[in-house]
Amino acid sequence: MKVEVQDLRVLRAVADSGSLAGAARALGVHQAAVTRRVQHLERATGLVVLHRDHRGAYLTGAGRLLLRCADELLPRIDRLLAAGSPGGTPGPTAERLRIGAVPSSALPLVTARAQALFPSAVIELRTVTGAYREPSDDTRPDDCGAALLSLFRLQRLDLAVVRHSAVLGGPLPDPLDHAVLAEENLLVGTGEGHRLARRPSLALADLEGERCLLAGGRRHAVLRRHFTAAVRRAEVGVGLHWAPDEAEAAAVACAVRGVLPAYPFPAPAAGVVYVPLSDAVTRHELLLVWSSDGPAAAWAPRLADTVRAAYPGAAYPGAAGPGWPGA
Repeated sequence: MKVEVQDLRVLRAVADSGSLAGAARALGVHQAAVTRRVQHLERATGLVVLHRDHRGAYLTGAGRLLLRCADELLPRIDRLLAAGSPGGTPGPTAERLRIGAVPSSALPLVTARAQALFPSAVIELRTVTGAYREPSDDTRPDDCGAALLSLFRLQRLDLAVVRHSAVLGGPLPDPLDHAVLAEENLLVGTGEGHRLARRPSLALADLEGERCLLAGGRRHAVLRRHFTAAVRRAEVGVGLHWAPDEAEAAAVACAVRGVLPAYPFPAPAAGVVYVPLSDAVTRHELLLVWSSDGPAAAWAPRLADTVRAAYPGAAYPGAAGPGWPGA
């Protein structure tokens, strides 16, 4: 009896999900099929690879060792299968496409175009905001690239949608390839009666002395880091104030005649006008990232082309004027 490739894919799915049922959902099969694969793997190797109890399933020492080998072997098998495809675009493995992403208005477009490219694939979205540090007193580069590389090496992602800015970090590691989906600038939201509200664009120097409202939570962690690093780099004196969420930050900004930093395209808020910042340190790229030695390398550039052609399609309706990106 020999170990089969699908045995190794099931082992990785169980390790990712922490249960046989979760692995079955991720692979789009019945739980009984997952159980049979695990049993086949254990008979073929003569090892116990999983412990199962009321909390779920977790790998034994032998299972972890086998998984380490599987994580090295599976990408090579996928590259071989992609190279030997008789025609067309080789799709994601195991009929699922795992996309890691920071909150972005481009994400629905990415998932829609990916689903059109692979109609039978189940798309799974996974947050990668944990790859970014919270705002701090330093402006050292983030380790987001290293964190992404680890996720790809562990086969937990097929693609990622991330923001990249020179003010936050250096280039992505070599094993990762990427395409630029859009180049954008930070925005500043103000109440309609604010002195800055009707300008076509702003410089960071225009915010000198302003009260800046920043929304809390992991969802806005990258925005907080980007804005605070940008104002430090520009040596602009602003007052930083915190709000529990984006809605309250917008309400307080209007109430105290403050400003609200945001990424394109923010959720519309009554009475709030958004104006783009023009400084180089406020600029960032929205990237589609994949492993250069993984199967996605065969089709991710094509996906990026279709997304880039459609995003952004029109100026945001709350924009103050022609300075809005994409207008």
